[in-house]
Amino acid sequence: MGIFRKRETYNAQMLREAGLDRVVFNTPQPGSKSEPVADRSPSFGDVGVEHLGTRRGPPGWDTTTTADVPGVQGDSVEFVVLPSGDLIITGEEGDGDLTPLADAIEARLSPPYKATGSRQDGDLWGVGARRIEVAQFAFPDADTLELSQSDGETELRVDGEPRDVAVPVELQRLGGRTGGDFCVQAIRIDGDSWEVTVSPL
Repeated sequence: MGIFRKRETYNAQMLREAGLDRVVFNTPQPGSKSEPVADRSPSFGDVGVEHLGTRRGPPGWDTTTTADVPGVQGDSVEFVVLPSGDLIITGEEGDGDLTPLADAIEARLSPPYKATGSRQDGDLWGVGARRIEVAQFAFPDADTLELSQSDGETELRVDGEPRDVAVPVELQRLGGRTGGDFCVQAIRIDGDSWEVTVSPL
C-alpha cells in the first residue's frame, strides 16, 4: 500500500455521482445478532444500497468484501487508490488507517479503483469497489473538465463553464481512442491525478 493523502473536497461530488449517501453492507456474520441497517433495494450480491432517489441508480460494484478496521470514526468512508498504490481519502471522519479495507479489496481487485465503506458492527466494515481509469496531466485551478468533439467542433468546459484555453493533450488522446466524436469527463482526484470517463457520441 502506498502513501495516504486526505482530500475531502470531492466527498459530496462523489456521493452525487454514485447516487447514494452511504452504502449498507448486509453480509451476515457467524454468530452475529446485528440487524441490517437497510433493506436490499436494490441488491448487488452481498451489498444493499441506500440511495437518494436521484435519476441515476447505484453503481455496479466490481467487488464487495468485509474487513476488521479498528480506530476509524464515523460510519462511512470513501477513498480512491491510484495505479501507484497511493490511497487518497476523499471522505472520512477523523484520521483512521483505511489500509485494512484497501488490502481486503486488493485481494480481489487491482488498482486503480474507487471504494465506499460502511460500518457493520463494531470494527467490522463492509466495502464495495469499482474500477476506474486514471490519467495524469497538469491543469491548475479546476475540479472538473469536460472535453467534447462533435461534427468537427471541440469544446472544453472547466468546472461546468466553457473556457477558451489550451486543451490538455492527454484528454485529446483519450478522446481519440473512440475514432469519432466523443466526450471525455475528468474529475480531479488529487494533484495531477484525474478520474476519466470516455464516451463516444
